[in-house]
Amino acid sequence: MAWRCALGFAFLARLMPAADPGAITPPKVIHKTDPLYTRDARRASVQGTVLLQAVIDDHGVPIKLTVLSPLGFGLEARAVEAVSQWQFEPGKKAGQPVETTTIVPVDFRLFHRWFDPKPEEHRTSYNLAVEAIRANRRDEQTLDTVKELARQKYAPAMYLYAKMLEAGDGFPQDADQALHLILEAASQNYPAAMYDTGRMMMEGKRLPVDTEKGIELMRNAAVLGNRRAQFHLGVAYENGHNVPQDLERARQYYRLCATLGEAPCQVHLAKLLLERPDRRERDTVQAIAWLELAAERGSMHARMILDEQRPQLSEHQISWVERVKPQLVQPH
Repeated sequence: MAWRCALGFAFLARLMPAADPGAITPPKVIHKTDPLYTRDARRASVQGTVLLQAVIDDHGVPIKLTVLSPLGFGLEARAVEAVSQWQFEPGKKAGQPVETTTIVPVDFRLFHRWFDPKPEEHRTSYNLAVEAIRANRRDEQTLDTVKELARQKYAPAMYLYAKMLEAGDGFPQDADQALHLILEAASQNYPAAMYDTGRMMMEGKRLPVDTEKGIELMRNAAVLGNRRAQFHLGVAYENGHNVPQDLERARQYYRLCATLGEAPCQVHLAKLLLERPDRRERDTVQAIAWLELAAERGSMHARMILDEQRPQLSEHQISWVERVKPQLVQPH
């Protein structure tokens, strides 16, 4: 049986306490190697912490490592590589070594570069709370963490807390406070909150109608990578809803979320490519490639269009589609 405990910062211990703190002694690091930076992370001057969940066997060897809070730029793999070489004093129950599951923070710091640890504590605390919610193991401490981070004006937590208040999920339902939190998170340029605020302004729901401001917020959210904003703007420009119809802009916004693997965006983009009055062969090939990617994600609409279009392809075009597909989506 693997016993769960926490290792490292105090805030981690609050989030994931020992299952039986009176009986379990947590594992301790007795030998560690520093993680190596990736070239991209060093160039971008990235600093922060990767949180790993580690299963430590009764010999003090990490036997399973899972990323709980990523940092990007390939640093998750470097963190796993480093911790896999660490040696631990195993956790103990009643004086006997036992297998334990613990949280391991792996810090990435650059010499001669200033680093403020407070925002990183917010980020990693939030990621652990979200992981607990996703894994259906949230408790009162998880909810307290979300609420406290929201109180400290951490935008992702403000937005999450707002959505939970809207639904009455874990907290008493409070639509007014939820709206206040969403607006405040949007003022901090949090993309999901910007999308929600922009849509409410465009539709006149819960906020006065302000189409121009709503579109501006929606565009900014799309630029910051919000997929719902990208799709919403694609639909708006495709149909001329609240904006002048502009099929080229519609294709641009659909392409943003299509490259992120969103099947509805891929289908809409493919249809616009197939419907171009001046359609060229490469448009057809890209459209079929997008449809195949969407079909692989379970889109029945994509499969229906493919059934109509595939018989019209030449062998050369089929081969071209297979070469193009891997180039269209961003690697995970």
